[in-house]
Amino acid sequence: MTQSTTPLRRTGLSGRIHDFFYAEEPVYGLALVRMALPAALLLAVLRRWPHVRELYSIDGAPAPLWNSFGLEAGLPIPSAPVAVALYAAMVFFLISSSIGWMTRLSLIASLILYPYFTMLDAVGTITKYTVIGTHALLLLSLSQCGSVWSVDAWIRSARSPDGAESGPPRFAAWPRRLVQLLIGVIYIGAAVTKIHTPAFFSGDQTIFWMLEETNFYNPLGDHLAAYPAWGPIAAYLTLTWEILFLFIAWRGYGRPIMLAAGVGFHFMSWAVLGLFVFPMVVLSMYWSFVNERDVDRVRLWLARAGGSSVWSARWKRLQAMPARTRWIGPAQSAAAFALLAACTSVAAVEIEYRSDPFGERRPEGPYALKRIEPERVAELLRNDTKVKSEDKLFDFGVGTYLVGGILADRASEFNYGDTSIVQCSLVPPHEDMWVEFNLHDDQGRLIEREGQIVARGYIRPSVTYRYDESLPAGRYSWVLRYDGKEIARRDITLGGVQTVSAEVSPHR
Repeated sequence: MTQSTTPLRRTGLSGRIHDFFYAEEPVYGLALVRMALPAALLLAVLRRWPHVRELYSIDGAPAPLWNSFGLEAGLPIPSAPVAVALYAAMVFFLISSSIGWMTRLSLIASLILYPYFTMLDAVGTITKYTVIGTHALLLLSLSQCGSVWSVDAWIRSARSPDGAESGPPRFAAWPRRLVQLLIGVIYIGAAVTKIHTPAFFSGDQTIFWMLEETNFYNPLGDHLAAYPAWGPIAAYLTLTWEILFLFIAWRGYGRPIMLAAGVGFHFMSWAVLGLFVFPMVVLSMYWSFVNERDVDRVRLWLARAGGSSVWSARWKRLQAMPARTRWIGPAQSAAAFALLAACTSVAAVEIEYRSDPFGERRPEGPYALKRIEPERVAELLRNDTKVKSEDKLFDFGVGTYLVGGILADRASEFNYGDTSIVQCSLVPPHEDMWVEFNLHDDQGRLIEREGQIVARGYIRPSVTYRYDESLPAGRYSWVLRYDGKEIARRDITLGGVQTVSAEVSPHR
């Protein structure tokens, strides 16, 4: 990649494709990705810092990826001090990448260490976002993302203040385009996976996920799970957005629409599903869609609002410092970088040694595993338990219409000629079942029995019932029965406000 101040412009289809990848531009978008992506990865990296010995060293219980494929040989598993030192170095390199200090070296070191540690713990560390983040680090390490808004850029401008007036350096756009294409390809792959997952389109997968907190706390999951009909609607909207993103997120109205939809989708993936690091990683890559025109617009808006005047003045004074007062240059920066990286690793090893997580230096000796009580062992190993009938039921309701095969409303009052849909949702997995939907009057007498076989692969049986004049106005109940007993009931009123009492019931 060569620096230039004159962007390339060609005509025709081949010219547009060439300019798409090779038109020269300031790397504003990639600089923002460089700042945001390592910070997002650190959210998970720092949480695992206290457990490096257990997860990534031979002193603990690592679960390397290659063992999952039956391979005995793979990358070397370090000892505990080496693992702690390397992990601390990785944290340092991610931070230095974010601030743009020795940018390319920091990104390459992060690119080596981050996937290495993820592969040492295939059970808990390696995830979708670690794979995505690794690819993004690779593209950043091939770019000139440290040429603006970085410590490196400040050092270069400090050494040649006159060059700063000529504007930011320009480089070929292909690394930024590859980051954008990576986002689109990820969404296409996610869409293909969803197409082969029927439970996604029915909303069952999402609904059950909302009711648990396997990942993180989800503030809206419990509330939206009470309205399962939105699941199929959200599923088809998500699939449509994921397919269209790669094709219309580049320019015009398509770009803000697709990006805004993406921000909303990833926000909801946290608020509803409890995902946290994954949306942060993907959203950090969204900054690659920022171009030179966007930055100019923000600068113009800030200039009009007066918000950038103070910082601009400070930056100009910093650049206007006499050369003799600027003690730091590339050589001094590299030396300080190496010294601080080494000190970080050594300090981390010392801190971990003094913390003694396994209690090896305690007077009473290392920590020992506590023996589980025999009663608890027997409880854990027994296989004669049976799921309670009530625990097989997820939902039972009476309504009037379906959305994607799911009862979309709840109703308790019906008039003659109305049709109701009675539906229950079962919790998978379950055995083949005989399920009855029985209509009872207010005296508990059976009026109608609707039964059906529910195969083990089906979780949402339902029946449709039309109310005619053969039923007197009054109160009724739909009763759900299986396993030979009543599981749940829903009360309804037929014929408006008229209520049938025991004294005037025509069935007495």
